[in-house]
Amino acid sequence: LADGMACRVADAGALAILRPQLDHVVAVSDDEVALAMRSIFADTHNVAEGAGAAAFAAAMQEKEKLKGLNVGLSLSGGNVDSAMFARVLAG
Repeated sequence: LADGMACRVADAGALAILRPQLDHVVAVSDDEVALAMRSIFADTHNVAEGAGAAAFAAAMQEKEKLKGLNVGLSLSGGNVDSAMFARVLAG
């Protein structure tokens, strides 16, 4: 579902740059990404492809840890196939 961010192994160079700034990494499932896509559309009427909704899926997963904090996320990527998006919206 989030094929725009699929990889088998994280790039070692990218990890070396990011690691000092990371508190932790959150992995999200396709079901969580689909829920995020549905929520974004239902609440804001914006269309996000799977990769674009992944950060929101992670925030939803971490909502108790984020409670009371100001959280900013980038919503990107409306390049989702209409048939796939219809299936996601249908749940």
